[in-house]
Amino acid sequence: MGKIKVLFPFKDGKETWLGLDTPGFRRKVFTTVNKELVGSEHIVAGLTVFEPGEVSAIHNHPESEEVDIIIRGSGTLVDGDEQIPFKEGDWMFIPTGVFHQHKNTGVEPLWLIWMYTPPGELPTT
Repeated sequence: MGKIKVLFPFKDGKETWLGLDTPGFRRKVFTTVNKELVGSEHIVAGLTVFEPGEVSAIHNHPESEEVDIIIRGSGTLVDGDEQIPFKEGDWMFIPTGVFHQHKNTGVEPLWLIWMYTPPGELPTT
């Protein structure tokens, strides 16, 4: 049997709600690639779904670089005082330790694929 895995985040991912206790920060995360789920040693990845108006906490990944790919929706990425617009098909590179925030400023759900390397932790809010 082969070692390659074809994964569907909504079925194969570990579902987590973030920001439930803070209005405007609620989003659903589907961690799909990590050591626990697929045996990954060097990367953690998944999909986050933001409803219109929802945002992530301002956070960083102190030991990890991050790549995000927008597969549905639009929004802004906060980098310090700068707000950078993004849309479907855009990629983002976030260097190690840089504080950032994702905002869904559109009218439909935002689907954001994220990857960290080396593996890091999700924000807690």
